[in-house]
Amino acid sequence: MLHRLRPLAAVHTCLAALLLAAGTVACVGTPTPESERAVRALWDQYLVSQQGLPVRNARTPSPFWSAAEQRRWPVYDLAGLFVPNGAVPEVSAVTPVDPMVDSAYRIETRFWEEDASARDSTATPVLTTTVYARRERGRWVLASALPYRTSAWVRETRGRIDYFVSPTLRFDAVKAERAATFVDSLANAFDVDPPSRIEYYVTESVDQAMEILGAVAPRRYGPNGGFARPVNAQVFSGIPALGEEYRHELAHVLLAPVIGQGPSSLLASEGVPTWVGGTGGQNFRGAVKELAALLRAQPTLGLHAVVYDMSVSSEVRNAAGAVVTQMLHEAGGVAAVREFLRTPGHAVPDLLERVLKRPWDTIVTDWRRRVDEIAAT
Repeated sequence: MLHRLRPLAAVHTCLAALLLAAGTVACVGTPTPESERAVRALWDQYLVSQQGLPVRNARTPSPFWSAAEQRRWPVYDLAGLFVPNGAVPEVSAVTPVDPMVDSAYRIETRFWEEDASARDSTATPVLTTTVYARRERGRWVLASALPYRTSAWVRETRGRIDYFVSPTLRFDAVKAERAATFVDSLANAFDVDPPSRIEYYVTESVDQAMEILGAVAPRRYGPNGGFARPVNAQVFSGIPALGEEYRHELAHVLLAPVIGQGPSSLLASEGVPTWVGGTGGQNFRGAVKELAALLRAQPTLGLHAVVYDMSVSSEVRNAAGAVVTQMLHEAGGVAAVREFLRTPGHAVPDLLERVLKRPWDTIVTDWRRRVDEIAAT
């Protein structure tokens, strides 16, 4: 049951909305059916403009989305990046954020598989998203859930990193300071200009990281991962044990200028961050030890399969790429690692033969030996 807010409470809510939207929200009285219809029409127009390709169009400039957010985040549709191409939207609710103030609306949408026909009570959408609509310069525009859902989170800054910490977690200043040092040292080592600011969200789990972006999937991932949005200079840490020091994801942000728009391979784009920052909660050596155990259990799995078989698991590929990075660095330093990051997958064997100065078959054997050597340290 909704209780009517006292006038003072309504004013406080409006002021909070003003601060949240950097002064772009206008408080204009109680919600109206006209506003709800306008917001729904705005969302429908935006969905049509996406042409069923939300990932491809997540950074295409849009007249329907907040201009302030498009300036802040080049990939501004933060929830849209999780929507599968071709998924069919079904708007489930358009509700005012505050029942007393006509300043912002919450839009919930279920996305269904493209070929889904019957949607009975047992059917599950592939994703449920939440976006917001607010007034900006006198008109309704769409906005991400992120500022709304983290408005009460603890905020701290260390070096270039602005931390946003889930209320259930305690900020770890020691980890944050180490992470800030890591950012500067990695940028110096690879001779890249780091972002002036990095947004870093410390969450309870991958699921909470997605939820603050406005995305809920039927599968639950738990506290065992994270992700980055390098073009936005954003990191989402979903492993509380790592918390403020998720180096793998920070490396994705820092190394983005090296990769640029080139066709980097997964072996490199995940292997290099694993080499400098570990993966899945393990440091570099821990990840390689797990790889060595997997290779002993699967003798036919080697570097050739990792390079050419896209079905190889990410755990294997990340650690395998990290060992390749180590070999390249030993032979050619940072310059060789930078070239690795800019090499498409099909050309990786040629790169390795040129830098390591030996044939591919020998490199495959040497790589396997290096895995065991690193795992033994």
